[in-house]
Amino acid sequence: MAARLLLIEDNPSIARFVELALEELPRHDPAAPAVELHLVPDLAGARAALAGGGWQLVVSDLMLPDGSAEELLAEGHALAPAAPPWLIFSAGLHEERRRALLAGGVARTLRKPVPLLELLDVVAGLLRPAAWQPVPAVDAVQQHFGGDRALFDSFRAGCIERFADDIAQGDAALAGADVAALRRLAHGLKAVLELIGQPALSAQARALEDAAAAWVPGAPPPAGWPALAEGLAALRS
Repeated sequence: MAARLLLIEDNPSIARFVELALEELPRHDPAAPAVELHLVPDLAGARAALAGGGWQLVVSDLMLPDGSAEELLAEGHALAPAAPPWLIFSAGLHEERRRALLAGGVARTLRKPVPLLELLDVVAGLLRPAAWQPVPAVDAVQQHFGGDRALFDSFRAGCIERFADDIAQGDAALAGADVAALRRLAHGLKAVLELIGQPALSAQARALEDAAAAWVPGAPPPAGWPALAEGLAALRS
């Protein structure tokens, strides 16, 4: 059965990009469901659609013709019982605003323009909530720790404790445009995240490492760290 996704976006070109991207989701991640996309261009349409319920994911721009999606969050749509996860993507996401969005119930944020693979990774993860839960799939314990759950739990707890330092290092590297440091950090995280049963986040770290490896001096720092940092922070909550 297809997952019902509500896209709140007034720019037809961006909406088309999301639509085309999501058509690739089952091929990008065979474990992810196909998506049934519904588009509304403004707050009025969003309120009507949200009132109808039945959504598995809401993806929204912030600035809309009749206001900001922050109004929907203030009304409690993302915090209501059984509310679907919300993904906000916008070009104007500074850290203070991002934290306010997370406090309003947003599961993830992405900066526009969002790379295709990053969008697919995040959507796949949000449509498979188990991929973001603290308790990993049993096969990670079997595959990497010989079935020793106590050893796995101890290792995982230590990793999660260190994620605070990893987030601080990544934020500093991004602020200082230290792409080499971002690459080293992503390289280490991709293995750690795989070991603790977080394949979606591991894939994000791998994508960031690859982007950092392909970076050329003078270009903007590669995208991907803010989304990965949010995933790490979610594991610590």
